[in-house]
Amino acid sequence: MDFIFKGGDYRERITMVIEAPITARIKGPEGSFIYIDFAGRSELENTKTDDNGIETYSATPESVSIRSDREDFDVSAFSAGLIYEPITSSLAWFVRSSYPDHPEEKWTKELNENEYPFIGFQTTITADVGTNAILVQYAGIVPDTNEIVLEVTDADGPDTLIRKIIYPTEVPGYFQMPGGGILGIEKIETEEGIPMLHYVWAKEPPL
Repeated sequence: MDFIFKGGDYRERITMVIEAPITARIKGPEGSFIYIDFAGRSELENTKTDDNGIETYSATPESVSIRSDREDFDVSAFSAGLIYEPITSSLAWFVRSSYPDHPEEKWTKELNENEYPFIGFQTTITADVGTNAILVQYAGIVPDTNEIVLEVTDADGPDTLIRKIIYPTEVPGYFQMPGGGILGIEKIETEEGIPMLHYVWAKEPPL
């Protein structure tokens, strides 16, 4: 579902998601290779964003297994994840060492074309009941009727979650939203098999 309006006292959390089992091989120190294994769907937290906007997403120890091709190589103090460069939308695997009393080391490898389809982003937005927050989501269309489904969260309203149905015969048009606001819907257009909503706020929901 896509948020078409977010306002007030809400919280937003973005995670990187690995959608399927995957193994990456990274060239490590002393000619070794380090393998990072994700057994299944995994969520990686944004743990750092540097001054250039480059984002680091780290895997939890429970979601990733790290090993080396050298039996004498200790990977117990290693962590792993992905680095995201927003300007180019490029991704790279990383492995980082954090031994006590040793300087931190990091090794990286850019993803190949076959790995990109398994990586995505997930946004979770929440608002506590009673707070001043309004969220409007486009939830898609009903397959049999092509009705447009919108979900409105009004955190301090009498009904915190309201579903609004708009019939295809009403589009294009302007619609009064629960909790306030006027939404103009121009059309629904299918892009790569996904029905996309073309809209404009004539009047945003009041906060």
